[in-house]
Amino acid sequence: MVITSDDEGQTWSECREAAAGVTGDRHNLAYAPDGRLVIVFRDTALASPTKFNFVAWVGTYDDLVNGREGEYRVLLLRHQGNFPPDEYGDCGYAGLEVLPDGTFVATTYLIHKPGEEHSVISVRFNLTELDTHVAKLQK
Repeated sequence: MVITSDDEGQTWSECREAAAGVTGDRHNLAYAPDGRLVIVFRDTALASPTKFNFVAWVGTYDDLVNGREGEYRVLLLRHQGNFPPDEYGDCGYAGLEVLPDGTFVATTYLIHKPGEEHSVISVRFNLTELDTHVAKLQK
């Protein structure tokens, strides 16, 4: 679900259905220098191949508030913990920063290697690299 405010939270829009691509929890978002929106979160979509993993969604504010899927979604980090298929993998509570050169630094906690305890891990990416990679995959 998505709700918005244009007065610093004094009033709120009606609740609207969100696109499946942003189904999850522990979201954090930032704008790229080109104006696109990047949201990092723990995926909880029921039929998603990245369920319970740390992902990024790339699109526009207009995509988000109008329930559209955006441009693409990518797996940032795979949670390697053991959990039954019907229980949540414990990752998320993301941090997201944009560096002056447009590089994103996304930070989360998860089990990075099977058998280990949780770690706090950061991953760096920029949209130029992701755009190029996604374009190659779509050919």
